[in-house]
Amino acid sequence: MGDVKALQAALPRPHVCKDCDKWYGQEDDEYGPCMYKHQRKEARYVTYGFHECDEADELERRVEAWKARGSDGSRSRT
Repeated sequence: MGDVKALQAALPRPHVCKDCDKWYGQEDDEYGPCMYKHQRKEARYVTYGFHECDEADELERRVEAWKARGSDGSRSRT
């Protein structure tokens, strides 16, 4: 894997910064630091909460979790 667009497409909806546990944004101004970018010491590590995630490691983890949930099967018939 590793292609961000393909990983985003594999999810049921786009994964955005505000949905990530590695993002510490402010609800009132919708901007906050991305811990992935901060850890790499990027100059611009503050992101907009509705920015689509561009971190391949995070997206790969999300896709794997999504596929694992889907393969469990539904226990109800609804």
